[in-house]
Amino acid sequence: MNSEHSAKQKHNDSSTVTADQVAQYLKEHPDFFINRDSLLELITLPHESGKAISLLERQVKILRERSIESRHTLNALMENAKYNDQLFSVTRALILALLMEDDVSQIASATEANLNTQPGIDASSVILFETGHLNNVENTRLESTEFLQTSFPTLLRDRKTQCQRIDRETAVFLFPHRGAGIRSAALCPIGRERMLGVLAIGNKSEDYFNGDLDTLFLDFIGEVLESILIRKIN
Repeated sequence: MNSEHSAKQKHNDSSTVTADQVAQYLKEHPDFFINRDSLLELITLPHESGKAISLLERQVKILRERSIESRHTLNALMENAKYNDQLFSVTRALILALLMEDDVSQIASATEANLNTQPGIDASSVILFETGHLNNVENTRLESTEFLQTSFPTLLRDRKTQCQRIDRETAVFLFPHRGAGIRSAALCPIGRERMLGVLAIGNKSEDYFNGDLDTLFLDFIGEVLESILIRKIN
């Protein structure tokens, strides 16, 4: 008797269908509900409002949410592509201008003058470190390495372009002549192996230079400035 009961119980356990098995079956047979409209009508799902909704309503909701998410992703990609295209034009114009200059002061002035005419750039500033090679350079902004290290520690440590919102005090420091309205900035280190200074680029919108922007071209501008400046310094 006990053996018969155990066998029957074992049979019942083995024939029990689990939720995971049902889910797997539906994944393997996505057309299961075709011609089973009456079954669809019986299926209801909880909703945030507290009311039950049908499976079809839930599917429509999910598809709508995914569509919105896809549009947001596409818009972000398009904005990034537009930004990179713009930066390519800026980079090209800047490099051509720098090749015409003869000394450090002219390079710094040409960099700022060129960038300040570009769309999306409301202010720019070349800040070089005070070193033995640069102390006698005229008409060029020089700051101590220690001061910049205190003001922007991660920039000098990581040596990668940083895009961020900035407060009024930082804006005025970076852009003495145009800083009042600047709300975001890209801070580009000039030099990888040998840090020579910082190139700051500002925009009046607090969201223009943000952490999601691709900094490929900005990093390249910093490397170009490093290469040109080292030749003039040495």
